[in-house]
Amino acid sequence: LSSLKYLRLFDNGLTGSIPDSIGLLSLLEDMYLQNNILNGLIPYEIGSLTLLSLILMYNNELTGSIPSTVGQLTALRYLYLHGNQLGGNIPIEIGNMSSLISLNMMANALTGPIPTTIGQLRALVVLIISNNQLSGEIPHSIGNLVALELLHLDNNQLSWTIPSSLCSLSDLVELSLDYNTLSGSIPMEIGNLT
Repeated sequence: LSSLKYLRLFDNGLTGSIPDSIGLLSLLEDMYLQNNILNGLIPYEIGSLTLLSLILMYNNELTGSIPSTVGQLTALRYLYLHGNQLGGNIPIEIGNMSSLISLNMMANALTGPIPTTIGQLRALVVLIISNNQLSGEIPHSIGNLVALELLHLDNNQLSWTIPSSLCSLSDLVELSLDYNTLSGSIPMEIGNLT
């Protein structure tokens, strides 16, 4: 299947793991695997699919960490991994995904800090990482995401203060930081979110 561009296997009862050999589909542009019962790891080899613009793997039973090789997917525009059992840290290489418009990793078991490299995703419009176990502070670099319209970081274990850099996101429509352990004051600059 070396000519395959579109793989649509969603809304079935597929089980087992995603084969490592999926990395051989070098012309693949869209991958629809959502709403199945797939388990195991996201293959490291996915980083070979550099023409991918869309990965939908949500609502499965995937485990393990998000592979660092996702950073090689510089053409990817949509990455939806929500509703799995993914753990570990968000890889710092995620900042290399320069075309990303929408990133949804909610309802997993992700831990550790939000990497500062996330601030390199200048095309990002939607960022949803709610309902995980993320800790540490909200990185000031999120203020660099000038196209952001929706930011959901709720239901985590984030601490420290709300960075004033968030208030420079003039296109922001939804900001959800509830159910964390944030402290300090609401930034005076919040009135800039108009």
